[in-house]
Amino acid sequence: MGFVLLAAPPASAAGKWEKFEDATLAEGYMDGDSFHVRANNKDIIIRLYYVDTPETDKTHEDRNDEQADYFGISPTQVTPLGNKGKKFTQGVLSGKKFTVWTRWEDAMGSSQQQRFFGVVQVGKDDLAELLVAEGLARVYGSSTVLPDGTTIDQQFAKLRQLERRAKAKRLGGWAKKKKLAKEGDAEAAEDAGGMFDLGEEEAPAEPGAKPIWVLEEEEIGVYEDKWANVPTVAFLRAESFVNRELFEDAEIEMRKLVRRFPEHPQKARIEFYLALSIAMQERFEEAVALFKTWLQAYPSHVLAPDVQYWMPISLYYDGKYEEALPYFDSYAAQNPMSIYAPEATYRAACCRYALEDYARCAADTATWLAQNPDHYFRREAAIMRGDALAVLGEFDAAKEAYHLSMNPGAGPFYYMALTQISRIHKALGETNDYLAMSADYVQYIKDMPNDGNIIDAAYNAGWALRQIQRPEQARTLYWQMIERHGNTPAWEGFDLMLTDLAGMYPRGSGEYATELRARYDKALAGQRLTLAARLAWAEAQILPPEEQARQLAIFTGRFKPDYLGAETLVWLGRAWIDNGMPANGIPNLELLLEKYPDSRHVPQAQTLLAQQALENKEYATALGLADAVLANAAEIQYVLEATFCRAEALLGLQRHGEAISDYNAILANRAAPRQLKPEALLGIAACLTAQQEYAQAIAYYQRVYVLYGAYKKAVVTAYLRSGDCFEKLGDKAAALKTYQEFLESDFAPGTAAAAYARQRIAALSGGAS
Repeated sequence: MGFVLLAAPPASAAGKWEKFEDATLAEGYMDGDSFHVRANNKDIIIRLYYVDTPETDKTHEDRNDEQADYFGISPTQVTPLGNKGKKFTQGVLSGKKFTVWTRWEDAMGSSQQQRFFGVVQVGKDDLAELLVAEGLARVYGSSTVLPDGTTIDQQFAKLRQLERRAKAKRLGGWAKKKKLAKEGDAEAAEDAGGMFDLGEEEAPAEPGAKPIWVLEEEEIGVYEDKWANVPTVAFLRAESFVNRELFEDAEIEMRKLVRRFPEHPQKARIEFYLALSIAMQERFEEAVALFKTWLQAYPSHVLAPDVQYWMPISLYYDGKYEEALPYFDSYAAQNPMSIYAPEATYRAACCRYALEDYARCAADTATWLAQNPDHYFRREAAIMRGDALAVLGEFDAAKEAYHLSMNPGAGPFYYMALTQISRIHKALGETNDYLAMSADYVQYIKDMPNDGNIIDAAYNAGWALRQIQRPEQARTLYWQMIERHGNTPAWEGFDLMLTDLAGMYPRGSGEYATELRARYDKALAGQRLTLAARLAWAEAQILPPEEQARQLAIFTGRFKPDYLGAETLVWLGRAWIDNGMPANGIPNLELLLEKYPDSRHVPQAQTLLAQQALENKEYATALGLADAVLANAAEIQYVLEATFCRAEALLGLQRHGEAISDYNAILANRAAPRQLKPEALLGIAACLTAQQEYAQAIAYYQRVYVLYGAYKKAVVTAYLRSGDCFEKLGDKAAALKTYQEFLESDFAPGTAAAAYARQRIAALSGGAS
């Protein structure tokens, strides 16, 4: 057997939960709810708790019959549905890393290898819940209290709710068969055997189109003249979903009401709730269309002011500020006593800011703040006014606006205002501005002593002091903050202060190293291991590269990963990789992503992991990591490195057109590191070669050895691939000339490539070279 079985407790009883992070889908038999997983370099079979997907074959016909009864389908439709569930699970898990929880409870089964019940989480999604939500699994099977404490009853209730939505939307096994014959006809409706075929995916519905699940079997008017209270009860039930903010369920029920009871006495309210539910699901374009239709149909209805408010709100969040603006102005003018009027006026000012009407925005927010001094938007309104005034060059007025939100009562807006006012101080660059900037940040530290931003605040305060030649004050502040808070793993920014401190001591004196060692010894003696690790990291930074490499093993043996902050984890990850031991470095990077998902070091860690995935030809994983960097990275270095990784991954996945686009983005960007340019040219040429566009590929290869002679490996590759393309074109003379030119260059001596070039010359010449 090619895998090592994972040791497990006896199958008679479930044990404590055990968690496996970074698990991957392994080779082996699978269906929708049972599959092989690779975790900690071992192979286990996981069977999901709580759900059962239909069978993928007819081995257990009694089970097929049960599943057919559950979904209300024929037994012949079970295996196609089961295969659809299998395909869904493959799509969710393939090429990704996920988390597996198991208590080693025996799941029985017919395989020779033991199966265990478990929970599988992909990001924040639970696989069992996803299957039920798509109508691909029944709520059935073994259950347990989940790792997060969710009780069995709570989980069953959640799954039943997801199942109700799937039924209402006619998803998966709940899809309705087409009526192939009318009731009473001699020809009976046949089983829709192909309804779950895996061939063509359904095309997405056009925005605003009625979903297929709106069409009910129930005839319109079925309740006429009997059970007169049914429409009212149905409405109250549907309205309860709105009140509980279950907007997906609310949409389903409102659509049913519109279909069943076209003359419902609450029709106007139903259609408003429908549009509101769609808006709350961020389908703004569709919601706006429904709001506009509603206003045309019910211009004098008591709900008209609500619709007049929610329509521009939908436009605003859809980024259509110019269209939303007159609606906000109109609403505020026509409904001055409404509770929504202040927000409408504020949103109008936001639209003007987005449309770069800064003077009007500043004036309107000043009036608004005077009229609404206690409104819950007052903090962000003051900041927006400051931003508008800053653009207009009215810096003193902007500072005054920012100060309105610079107090503990402003919560997170305090630091936002502080960040914005510091930009003005930096722009003005006067001594008084730097003093004020430092004082503001120090005051924040005093006002918000338990907030993680105080480390960044201390760094900025010290930076301002250094601009006015007060390094002693900056140094004192830095050491105070490091000593006081450096043992908190989740807080970051200490690396910036320690890097600055390295330059605040006389060069070559050894004073900084002595200070670090003394503080390190003190931290160790006090068992403040996170602080000690940060100080050890700082010591390593001032060592020569070869000595840093020797310190890695010592550092790793001394400090457990759980003690380390984000900056230390990313350093360890990169250092081990750079020293040729990626297996030691990757776990540190993965731990960083798990423990500190909001860290500024995340893009660097994701970029490094993407590069390692490329090394291992895990192209789908590399693409996912690169996309994550591009979605969140602020630093251009990581954006460019991730763009290159994405291009390489797309090349590996044979998505050549997309890859060429990313390679060209590298070539066109002046900030791209020069060493990436020849690699990008090679990438484009490889894409063209794969598409059999050999002549175009040759032009890119030639650019490498003409323009980038400093990069020997790339030049050697370009020569050989260029010769190969000439061969494929049947141009023997050009191929011979290319190989010969390479052999005569400074790049050939002593390389394996030279031997290959001689072999090709011999083959093309019909004899030995």
